[in-house]
Amino acid sequence: MSQLQITLPNEPKSHIESLIKALNEKLNIKNMILLEGKNNSLVIIRCNKIKVARVLEVINEIGVGTEFGIIDILNLDVTIPELKEEKIDVSDEIASRVSIEEIESTLKEGMELNSNYYIFITIAALIAGAGLILNSTAIIIGAMIISPLMGPILGVSYGMISKNYILVKKGILGQLLGILIAIGIGIVLASLAFLIYGSPSVTHEMQNRNFPTVFDLIVSIGAGLAVGFAITGRIQSSLVGIAIAVSLMPPAVNIGVTLIYGNALLSFGSFILLMSNILAINLTALLIFKIKKIKILKKTYPFWKGPEERADEISLGVRLIRKKPRKAN
Repeated sequence: MSQLQITLPNEPKSHIESLIKALNEKLNIKNMILLEGKNNSLVIIRCNKIKVARVLEVINEIGVGTEFGIIDILNLDVTIPELKEEKIDVSDEIASRVSIEEIESTLKEGMELNSNYYIFITIAALIAGAGLILNSTAIIIGAMIISPLMGPILGVSYGMISKNYILVKKGILGQLLGILIAIGIGIVLASLAFLIYGSPSVTHEMQNRNFPTVFDLIVSIGAGLAVGFAITGRIQSSLVGIAIAVSLMPPAVNIGVTLIYGNALLSFGSFILLMSNILAINLTALLIFKIKKIKILKKTYPFWKGPEERADEISLGVRLIRKKPRKAN
């Protein structure tokens, strides 16, 4: 269950009236609370989480959140007493998603090219390189979990569907820099291995990061579908499993390691595996965004930026608004 708090200026009155009318007639929201202040009013409604996106689309159409008003979205983890949620059809549940603003916020947070991104890329590459050289699957899995490469990849998919080309460029740049850092660390670690071991041989884990097979592509496609549903459905707990399932960091590091080991063919195979994984995730995530009907809402910069009430000016008047039953013909 989610709660939407919509703050509106009192003048003109038509803004509040059009909002209440849209909630009643287009969304069939039966109950809402209207708190009236001296200069601003607050409309509070509750609805199923998967209906929040539809509510935002409808009220954006009349200008709320784009031309006037501010919308706050709150997740109600617990209510006392517990509120019963409406039953949702299977088809609606498949197409359901969190709001675009929530999706965009999650993706932007995961693709920030700040110091943390480069630190985690470096750490993940170091761990992956050590795992490849030591032939340790467990160490490599650790690198998969902490690698932040998935963020820029999803940013590209979302940027394409939303026609946000700045986001696309940022995602491509994040991927490129991350991959280059991983390859560079692979070269350094392989050179170190030659200094320590003299003449190290290619390990089984290195050989596994070779040209993709049909089953490798199936895994990549499955991971792309899973991550698309996870991002649009607020199922963040599954992202760790997805990171393990799809191979991004290990083949990137393996490109540099095997190049120093003198196996150019295996290095090229790792490059093809990495590119096929990225492409499969991008395309399948794009498909999920299409299924979820991601529709970018118009954004403007309204003159009214928000409520300016003082606490002592707020009216204590509360009105409960209920949809009146229609009279039988």
